[in-house]
Amino acid sequence: MTKQPEISPHPALKLRHTLRGHGSAVYRMALSPDGRILASPSQDRTVRLWNTESGRLVRTLRHGGSLVCVAWSPDGKRFASGGGYDDKQVTLWDAAAGKRIRVLGEHDEIVTGVAWSPDGGRLASCSHDKTIRLWDPAGRRAPRICRGHAASVQGIAWSPGGGQLCSASWDDPLRLWDPKTGESRRTLQGHNSLIHCVAWSPDGRTIASGSDDRTVRLWDAETGRQTMVLEGHTNWVLSVAFLDAGRLLAALGRDGRLLLWRIDDWAQVLRVDGIGESSVFTNLAAHPTLPIMAALGDYYHEIKIWEIDFERLRGAETTAQTTISRSGRSTSSGCAARKPLPKRRSTSTPRRCCWGTAASANPASASASRKKNFAGLHPPMARNSGISLPTDCRGCRMASRRN
Repeated sequence: MTKQPEISPHPALKLRHTLRGHGSAVYRMALSPDGRILASPSQDRTVRLWNTESGRLVRTLRHGGSLVCVAWSPDGKRFASGGGYDDKQVTLWDAAAGKRIRVLGEHDEIVTGVAWSPDGGRLASCSHDKTIRLWDPAGRRAPRICRGHAASVQGIAWSPGGGQLCSASWDDPLRLWDPKTGESRRTLQGHNSLIHCVAWSPDGRTIASGSDDRTVRLWDAETGRQTMVLEGHTNWVLSVAFLDAGRLLAALGRDGRLLLWRIDDWAQVLRVDGIGESSVFTNLAAHPTLPIMAALGDYYHEIKIWEIDFERLRGAETTAQTTISRSGRSTSSGCAARKPLPKRRSTSTPRRCCWGTAASANPASASASRKKNFAGLHPPMARNSGISLPTDCRGCRMASRRN
């Protein structure tokens, strides 16, 4: 089911379709390599395949348990899924036939992410069980298990050449792995709280990560050095992605705020509030080269497909805040966002860029909210959720002192 909006929320964003049909929460979606099909896994025990051009449902694939994540093979013929707390399986599917090929195996806890190697010869999965598993898609070899994290592993990303794997975990540091040996090569430390997501730039030089500390941090993939901190979210950053062949970086937070930065000068070129349901289910599926992305809609079982005007964003100089209402209309504030702080080279501290206004949170209420929202999807987190959110934005304090 689709519905077109009357007004675009931003000149560079056009809502192409609103997809409805899932009976429960939709989790980590993925676009096919050609951008024509969106796969959406759900707690309703299905993966639905949608035509992104027409907005029509192509096929519904049923599974025995809830599904949390999906990833397409590089050739677009297959996709893998990861199961929820009642399943925990890593399953391979034939996209054209709409049939299950095989169950590769299972984790001990929820499967939080799956990712194919660039050559399609390996499949990586990560889990609440603190491990990463490297599977043979043909099912001929037992998985290689990567151990080292002390908490749930929330995201994984392959280097463009396939020689390394980066993982994001709730134990704070990112880790770089050798997929051939399963050994941890390096840890990347800098975030102040749980890390939810990670992405590798197409040129292989930069790693981006998003965290509970409300920041996106950039890392030199070769040295492991933190190079920049990007701020502007008022809640956890749950998705990061490189767009437009690596020219843009996108981040979506639990606050429902979508931020885009231009890579060549790190200017923020888009800020839109109200993208998706503001919850722990918030996620972004963005195509690395085509001008299309998908995010949750106004409700956690609804999906919206957006078309992005890359050319407009490449030439943008400032950004104004845009907020989308549930009616589909948008309003813009009169304040342009701050430009990045002057670029200063430093060997000890990363550069920090800040946009938006400082936010505050009651640690007690934040902890209570976290327990409630994670109860269904993340049982282990619900039992051990004593971590409080930051009370304000340090980057905004720094900027205000300079002004």
